[in-house]
Amino acid sequence: MPASPWPTPRSVRQASQLHAVLTTSGKIAHPPSAGHLFNSLTNCLSAPLHLSYALSLFDRLPLHSTFLFATALRACLRASTGADHPVLLFRRMRRGGVRADAFTFHFLFRCCALARARAGICRMLHAACLRTTLPSAGMLVANPLIHMYAALGLTDDARRAFDEIPAKDAVAWTTMIGGLAKMGLLEEARRLLVQAPERNVVAWTSLIAGYSRAGRAAEAVNCFNSMLSDGVAPHEVAVTGVLSACSQLKDLDLGRSLHFLIGEKRIKMSDNLVVALIDMYAKCGDIACAQGIFDAVGRGQKPQPWNAIIDGYCKLGHVDVARSLFDEMDTPDVITFNSMITGYIHSGRLRDALLLFMQMRRHSLRADNFTVVSLLTACASLGALPQGRALHASIEQRLVEDDVYLATALVDMYMKCGRVDEATTVFQRMGERDVHTWSAMIAGLAFNGMGKVALEYFCQMKRDGFQPNSVTYIAVLTACSHSAHSCLLNEGRQHFKEMRSSHGIRPQIEHFGCMVDLLARSGLLDEAVDLVRTMPMQPNAVIWGSILSACRVHKKIDLARHAAEHLLKLEPDEDAVYVQLYNIYIDSRKWVDASRIRMLMEERGVKKTAGYSSITVAGQVHKFVVNDQSHPWTFEIITMMEEIAHRLKSVGYSPITSKITVDVDEEEKEQALLAHSEKMAIAFGLISLPPNLPIHIMKNLRVCEDCHSAIKLISKLWKREIIVRDRSRFHHFRDGTCSCNDFW
Repeated sequence: MPASPWPTPRSVRQASQLHAVLTTSGKIAHPPSAGHLFNSLTNCLSAPLHLSYALSLFDRLPLHSTFLFATALRACLRASTGADHPVLLFRRMRRGGVRADAFTFHFLFRCCALARARAGICRMLHAACLRTTLPSAGMLVANPLIHMYAALGLTDDARRAFDEIPAKDAVAWTTMIGGLAKMGLLEEARRLLVQAPERNVVAWTSLIAGYSRAGRAAEAVNCFNSMLSDGVAPHEVAVTGVLSACSQLKDLDLGRSLHFLIGEKRIKMSDNLVVALIDMYAKCGDIACAQGIFDAVGRGQKPQPWNAIIDGYCKLGHVDVARSLFDEMDTPDVITFNSMITGYIHSGRLRDALLLFMQMRRHSLRADNFTVVSLLTACASLGALPQGRALHASIEQRLVEDDVYLATALVDMYMKCGRVDEATTVFQRMGERDVHTWSAMIAGLAFNGMGKVALEYFCQMKRDGFQPNSVTYIAVLTACSHSAHSCLLNEGRQHFKEMRSSHGIRPQIEHFGCMVDLLARSGLLDEAVDLVRTMPMQPNAVIWGSILSACRVHKKIDLARHAAEHLLKLEPDEDAVYVQLYNIYIDSRKWVDASRIRMLMEERGVKKTAGYSSITVAGQVHKFVVNDQSHPWTFEIITMMEEIAHRLKSVGYSPITSKITVDVDEEEKEQALLAHSEKMAIAFGLISLPPNLPIHIMKNLRVCEDCHSAIKLISKLWKREIIVRDRSRFHHFRDGTCSCNDFW
């Protein structure tokens, strides 16, 4: 193109000013001037917004040459556009009779790689390139061609394009090695690196990064050492990759040696390298060194070093230090918020995590879905229904992007908070479901005592074409043993057999545990013990705990003692084992044995966990312990408890005082039972919640037998639904019955 007399614009604004001058002077019709303007504008593009302006200018150019089409394709590349514009330009070029050259295909292939174009389009362009360009232009198009196929994961096409190059240069070898590494074909990439006539730092770095991404940290380190042995000097990208591997290995000595190498080789301390060093020291437990690097070179305006040090403190449990750094930041980003929220969740500070999540709105930031799933999981484990509902509202307001994982977490949260109706509503409204969604729904129904409904969902899941996995069958077998009506013994046996014969799923210890629980609940304790003896793995505490619980229901003293012996070997400090065995001896009036258990607890320093119950009213959690008189509404609660006792007695209820072994009279025993924490929480619920709302109680221990019997009658007398989530399961009390079928 002839030289232009016009100045060269350095920005889109200057290009538009030159455009105006050319238009008003009539020079826009002069091909060299118009071409100069378009080429200058292309060099200034920095955002997709400017591409439409550039292409509209291209449309008005007086003459379209091969060079100008290549310039238009380069504009698409600079603007990071999709594949549509480049392909349309190429088709327009062919219709106009303009000959494509190597530069045309060079930019076309790079655009397709960036936009991840369809494989068919890429192969069509490749074929057109072979028909159009001369063999001498091969090297100009070969590398972007390999890169395009590699970016799309088309391994065979990339390898074929590489093999067809008659004289491969270092760039071709490096592009192919890097492409294989990004596709995860690390062994093939390593073999190709060995064959390469020249092994440069870029090829080595691609392989190191590939091993690090794949979680193969030791091989990444080995590859780095091989690079040094090969006489190749590392640059900052290579060291960043091996530092990431070092973080995975938590190898502090190696990390320190790499830090020394950076100084020795005078490697440039890029932003990524600073972040990698902070992350490495933090993950290796040397937070002081991480803080030192941050203070020395990381306290700039960019958020990445801040994010690394904050995440490091959070992962080490120092969330208050992390929060102080967070509060110092001028502009925390989504990653900063995510790190802090996750840190609060792992520290059990759900309220702080939720407050920070809400604070993101004031920063106009969209929450990461992974963080919201973590918050919902925390709400599920804590039974924090109001907070879970607040998160659900945020999802409905489109503050986060709704997807199948988020909806599945919602189903799980509502189920674990005992709200089966709300979980079902979320499930039914889902446009997309996967096997995890179905499994969460089946498991939730099972733990809420709706075994038959859970099995109906399982049948529907299979009818809809979903293949159950190992987790699904845990939920199904749990449903068979947790049915509200009776243990679904035959169905459980059928599904336990079916998982192997029809789906090839080998039973794990969790599946055996479910079957042992099912047999034990059905009273088939001998068969349950036989199954335990034939298991291909050692039984765990959950399995022996199922047998021990069943022994109490079915009055099997000798087997209870045997199961307890195994449990005490597995969990010698678990107070629930001692309490369960103690209660079995009390039920059987074996006072000497019961006394021996209490003495054993004292000898071993095992203390019974203090029981408490909580209820949430108007967003505030109210916690009660036995004989609690600290609540502001104590007088009203005691009055309601006296009314409960009176109405229970009027329908023939008799407190189960035999469970109290303290030597006091019957009236004091009755008063002690009346003051249990769950009864106090229910009394508060009766006076503070509207009659149409269920009373939802959280308890850290199992519900005692007396409270269980009393709550059944309370639900009938007050015509209220009462949901109690104890350490074992959910109890849905309605009209005098419980979903657990009196087995818990």
